[in-house]
Amino acid sequence: MRSLTALRFGLALFSLLFLIPAIAQTVTTPYDAVDPIIGTSGGGETFPGASLPFGMVQWSPDTNHRAYYIYNDKQITGFSMTHLSGVGCPIYGDFAVLPTTAALNTSPGTNIDPYAAPFDHSNEQAHPGYYAITLANGIRVEITVAERAGIARFIFPSGTSARLLINAGSSANTTDAPRPQDASRDAFGNSIELTSPTSYAGSVTAGNFCGVTSNYKLYVAGSFDKPYKTSALWQDDTILINAKSAQGKHSGAWLDFGNQHEVVLKVGISYVSQGGAIDNLEHEIPGWDFDKVHAQARQTWTALLDRIAVEGGSPDQRKIFYTALYHSFMCPNVFSDRDGNYIGFDNKVHSLTASKQKAQYANFSDWDIYRNTVQLHALFDPVRESDIMQSLVNDAVESGWLPRWPAANDVTYVMGGDSPAILLASSYAFGAHDFDVKTALKYMVKAGTEPGIGPHDGSERPFLADYLKLGYVPIDKIDTAASITLEYANADFAVAQFAKSLGDDADYHLFLKQSQNWTYLFDPSTGWIRPRLSDGTWMPGFDADLSLPKTKVVWDKTDQEGFEEGNTYQYTFMIPYDYPTLYAAIGGDDKVIPRLDKFFSKLRCWGEPCFNMENEPDFVTPYSYVFAGAPWMTQSVVTRIANETFTTKPDGLPGNDDLGATSGVYVWNALGFYPAVPGVGGVVLGTPMFDKATVRLSGDRTLVVSRQGNGFYVQKVTLDGAPYSNSWLPIDKLHFGTTQLQFTTDSQPNNARGNATADRPPSFR
Repeated sequence: MRSLTALRFGLALFSLLFLIPAIAQTVTTPYDAVDPIIGTSGGGETFPGASLPFGMVQWSPDTNHRAYYIYNDKQITGFSMTHLSGVGCPIYGDFAVLPTTAALNTSPGTNIDPYAAPFDHSNEQAHPGYYAITLANGIRVEITVAERAGIARFIFPSGTSARLLINAGSSANTTDAPRPQDASRDAFGNSIELTSPTSYAGSVTAGNFCGVTSNYKLYVAGSFDKPYKTSALWQDDTILINAKSAQGKHSGAWLDFGNQHEVVLKVGISYVSQGGAIDNLEHEIPGWDFDKVHAQARQTWTALLDRIAVEGGSPDQRKIFYTALYHSFMCPNVFSDRDGNYIGFDNKVHSLTASKQKAQYANFSDWDIYRNTVQLHALFDPVRESDIMQSLVNDAVESGWLPRWPAANDVTYVMGGDSPAILLASSYAFGAHDFDVKTALKYMVKAGTEPGIGPHDGSERPFLADYLKLGYVPIDKIDTAASITLEYANADFAVAQFAKSLGDDADYHLFLKQSQNWTYLFDPSTGWIRPRLSDGTWMPGFDADLSLPKTKVVWDKTDQEGFEEGNTYQYTFMIPYDYPTLYAAIGGDDKVIPRLDKFFSKLRCWGEPCFNMENEPDFVTPYSYVFAGAPWMTQSVVTRIANETFTTKPDGLPGNDDLGATSGVYVWNALGFYPAVPGVGGVVLGTPMFDKATVRLSGDRTLVVSRQGNGFYVQKVTLDGAPYSNSWLPIDKLHFGTTQLQFTTDSQPNNARGNATADRPPSFR
């Protein structure tokens, strides 16, 4: 009997040892778990190409002439140098390159579609910092990048001609019209010059993001590892044989390298000058070793992604999580050259050489990323985030106002509110302190107290005079007045917290009082936020459940009158800093919780009275249950959001990613908490997705979030081994060394009012 038992044990041990290598092979690293294809369909608007974290160059394929890569499209129109991840309007897509074996078309200027290359996703590879595709014509394209430059390898089938199209007119919104203040700058427009048989240079003017008057100028410098044999340029509808330069809205070059099997191209870019583009290229990619640049890009992303190590969860959950983390660090983008020069909002060249600031940054979808993205950046890298915030301060000094949704060195004024103020306050609250905070506060106060006109005759806070006089923006002035009022109130609260942190008691009290302006729009007869007219009367025809036709269609989405991309259901709960006052006005927890239950009957919707994971105003609302003393409902909802609205498919993002804001919801929720209150350094506790997450923060701090038990309903929480009864965790609890946050969970909710896990967050007023 003993020998039989021993035999069985030996066989079992042998089998286990045999399986260990196979099991190890199935464990993917955070880098390998990322799938940049997620979000490229279904309106996610992400791109699969090569970029470094916050990189200036984001070299990626486009499948249409709007600088988008849409997964279900069948052909690639070019590989352009610049992109923004997840934005809902086309922008960038500059100086696309497209390999071809075809002969020169007689009229490629306004129609390069004959060169568009069909492709199949089975021949495609996308990883952080690297993209590769074998096109249907047999051409192999590989791309990798440094920060301000990139390198591409084109491998052509044997027996074919190696040709490249350099499209100076590929930008999503090219324009020949300079800004009024651009008179001192060299001529705008698109141009390309063949500077030698192995190099080219050019520039492009584009912009007009979301149809607004804005633009930027980009310079490029390209270099080949071997000379081309013949060339032709196009200028609008004209073919220029043997010409060396072309200029026009539609311009570019057709280069024939003969029967070369492989052509390598390096490109540097700059928003300052042609010399800057050349300098960026020569210093960042001095040689021709594609694999070395690729290895460096992989190492850079690996170092960042490895800072969160998760254990447990399914492979799909890991893939979604690390892809979301990857998307969270794509933007804002480096905007200054290697030598520290950058083009400012005054359209003058500025230098960082005498400053401690290492780089200037651009592209802030502030209305989106103030919800959760800058907080993550500040926790991970407060030094870089301080530079990013200093960039906004520099923009304000150069233009007179903090820029609302800036793209490159121009303001677009997209979306309502005063969100750059919240970016500054929240970044500071989460640890980014090393920027000019006094100047930042100066411009935050200016925006909230002084009506005025900025670039393009726009305003950081339109209708501020009405807001200061009446306490709200009236609906007869603008049809998104109610949501603008709520956004201003959130910004006021954030400014108050920032002023308090700096010891400015007067501005703290001034803006804290202004943050109560949302109460002017709370209608006690309906219990909802409701637009008001200039004379103080309520907007007639209002119905919270949208049963009356008081709605409008914007961008194919139905919005309720008074609200931007939403309705009163979706906006009433968008004041997390003052939930106690709101809940008391609604009628207390017993009124609030059933309303929230109805709200979360759906998780994606437009034009209906329900939660919409596809849009930013709702991102915080799952945590509103915690403030009503029902944290188990938050735990249920965030689990549903993760399971029902995010997938590993190309359409796996619920709506535009908006520079990582949508992805950020998944990252924070999966870790077990969310930065719910603007301008305050703390998080509301939810429920962790993974058994364990080890998060390496800045300043030699490590946060270990662990989960014990079954299910997602939290029974109790301990912090560093001691019972922790509050649903709010201040950031200053994350101390030097290792902080242990442990959740005990079960498959049944712990829904007794007043129990140890139901203590509410503190009042922030």
